[in-house]
Amino acid sequence: MTGFIRFFDSKIIKWFIIGTYTYFCLIILIEVVRRYVFGASSAWGEMTARYAFVYLTYVAAAEGIRQGRHIRIDLLPNRLPPATKKWLELYIDALTILLAGTVIYYSLELIGILWSAGIVMTAADVNMAFAHAALPLGWILIIIRIVQNWIDRSYGGRTSPDSYGAN
Repeated sequence: MTGFIRFFDSKIIKWFIIGTYTYFCLIILIEVVRRYVFGASSAWGEMTARYAFVYLTYVAAAEGIRQGRHIRIDLLPNRLPPATKKWLELYIDALTILLAGTVIYYSLELIGILWSAGIVMTAADVNMAFAHAALPLGWILIIIRIVQNWIDRSYGGRTSPDSYGAN
């Protein structure tokens, strides 16, 4: 199982981020050239680039959590004793998981409505449920990353967020 997790961390997520970012940049470049050089652009290009950016944002947020490089205020935790700091980190992680569960629940409701109503993207003729699936998938990945961090800290792996980028 750890081999799969390492492969997932080092290959799948990395290449998803690279591929999505490349797609996003290329489509925007192509659409700018088409609009200003040829006087015509496609609606699907801008729309798919927008949703690719949303997927990229959620995956990158989960990676920020995994590597301990997300934006946080650490003035108080840095002044606490190590044991208290550990409990505070667990409390913050639990609140994040609670938020994630709430977002996942309501976004799945929205996806169900979009799917059953047959609402499609205006330019791509694809159900909007696929675009909105970024929300629950991104938050599920965030929960997975939080649990991975707990496991790493519990079983002698990474001990502090500062060492997360060392892999």
